[in-house]
Amino acid sequence: MLKRFFSLLSLSLLLLLVSCGTAPNKTDKGHTKSLSAQELLEMAEKKASPEKESLMIDAVQAYLDQLQTKQAKKLLRTLDPDKQTEKNFAKYSYVAAEIALAENDYHQALDILSTSRLEQQWSTLPIGTEKRLRNVRAQTYDKLGNIQASVSERIKLAVLLTNKQEEADNQDALWQSLMKMSFTELQIQSHEQTGDAEKGWYSLAAIAKNNQIDIDTQQELLQQWTREWRRHPARNNLPPELKLLQTLVLNQPKKIAILLPQTGKLAEAGEALRDGFFAAYYQALNAGRSVPEVILYDSSGDILQLYQHAVDDGAELVIGPVEKEKVNELGLMPSLDVPVLALNYAEGSLNASLSGYYQFGLAVEDEARQVARQAFSEGKRQAMLIIPEQEWSQRAATAFTQEWETLGGLVVNRSQFKSNMNFSNLVKDVMLIESSKIRSRQMENFLGMSLETNPRSRSDVDMIFLIADPSQARQIKPMFAYHYAGDIPIYSTSQIYSGTPNPKADRDLNDVIFTAMPWLFDEQSAEKIAIAKVSSSAAVYGRLHAMGIDAYRLYARLPQMVQAPDMKINGATGTLHLADNSRIEREQIWVKFVNGIASPLPTIVKNDEEQ
Repeated sequence: MLKRFFSLLSLSLLLLLVSCGTAPNKTDKGHTKSLSAQELLEMAEKKASPEKESLMIDAVQAYLDQLQTKQAKKLLRTLDPDKQTEKNFAKYSYVAAEIALAENDYHQALDILSTSRLEQQWSTLPIGTEKRLRNVRAQTYDKLGNIQASVSERIKLAVLLTNKQEEADNQDALWQSLMKMSFTELQIQSHEQTGDAEKGWYSLAAIAKNNQIDIDTQQELLQQWTREWRRHPARNNLPPELKLLQTLVLNQPKKIAILLPQTGKLAEAGEALRDGFFAAYYQALNAGRSVPEVILYDSSGDILQLYQHAVDDGAELVIGPVEKEKVNELGLMPSLDVPVLALNYAEGSLNASLSGYYQFGLAVEDEARQVARQAFSEGKRQAMLIIPEQEWSQRAATAFTQEWETLGGLVVNRSQFKSNMNFSNLVKDVMLIESSKIRSRQMENFLGMSLETNPRSRSDVDMIFLIADPSQARQIKPMFAYHYAGDIPIYSTSQIYSGTPNPKADRDLNDVIFTAMPWLFDEQSAEKIAIAKVSSSAAVYGRLHAMGIDAYRLYARLPQMVQAPDMKINGATGTLHLADNSRIEREQIWVKFVNGIASPLPTIVKNDEEQ
């Protein structure tokens, strides 16, 4: 206590001297709020070490507050961390980590925050400095997928907080981290953790992840948790989605209309969606859970009349249609009498003020954006795109490019292919192999002698985003090794996998990383087993079975997702959340071809050196 008192006293005297009698404001981040970076630098010029370096670090923070990351980084480079005092080193570490996070370089941020020198300082750090470092460490661990470490940091941070808003923000962030873990992981941690705070958080999160299709049981488990954890910090401040459970139980729709095509070219797709929905429905019914009355309509007719017919029949929620033009038509209505969960995404603009209109589909754009985020988080910055000449792949490429460039990446090449083209020539051209050969010949001519050289592929690419079906990908992927580019990581979308194990053929896809539905690898799913026994849909429609299951899981949760926008549901098609535009977006699991077998990976794919 005396040490902290004298530290605070010394700091107060320093502020008085620096301000010539007027103490500047200090923010929670510990830097001078009322002064600009330039003013701080001018003050630093007049000071000796270590006051000079302290003010310079404050100037770095001022630049960061103004989102001037480049200026902050440039100034920080003028400071040698090894020459900083203990106090300044902690401040230095914080702003250096903030810069790394701003540049999405999470591994660098963790290196900065995990030095042995910093680890030795925790017990002597001022509370404000420790709060800032705990918070940024939690963010970094979360970004890297080390959820347990992130949760641990946030629990330690919670003990230091006294401001109600800071407490709420920290709890919010802690909960979002927990929601990235699987139900099984949460269950294990709820038993293995020894601290009361940790055990309580993990068990509460397991309740949120469990029984997502059964609101009644989930509510019972939550009531049991509140009885057992009377002193837990979350008991009187439950996460938003759990606070809403009681209301959902009372107000979930009792009658649902499903609008699906029963004739025409989309009839089989409609059948697959129907089979998925009712597989989940009867699974709930057989388990003794409450289920709504369901009326099935053929969506082939006039969609506006059909919607009104369903409303007149007493439907409290409409699920469907699938046909894109009908989804558009409903989305242009001036208002809706009951909410709609459309099973596709509209094209073009809709009625922006239309309330209660949700869209859910299997958009390849979601997968493309997920690939961009993952590759960037792994340190990749220069991407090459190789896609087929098809409209849907163009949309995926555009979504990837927009996300990639927003993050700060660069697309150095984008090439398209036709199914019947020479894939060796395609790869040779995009990797600039011919240019390498020309340079070698020019060198031989210049020297007047024969050289033993191998062509070199371009060096400005550190990741390849390949969109292709299994047959195309099996021909394209080996060509990269053949043309001296086999070490460049290749990412893809779910289209690269047939959904059926084929080790002999898929050996050519070894090391390709792609996104996929959890459904494809969940052999224990009761719904999947039931569908296999009764469905007449072709295997290619398996993804629509999963989508039908998720439509059932979503129906009672829509109000909850609206009021708790950070809420995510683990579905058969992926992790689902409601975006600002009332579209249900998905994040799928990561899968890697190993010895020709598609093998699911952890939620976050680590760099090779970390695995």
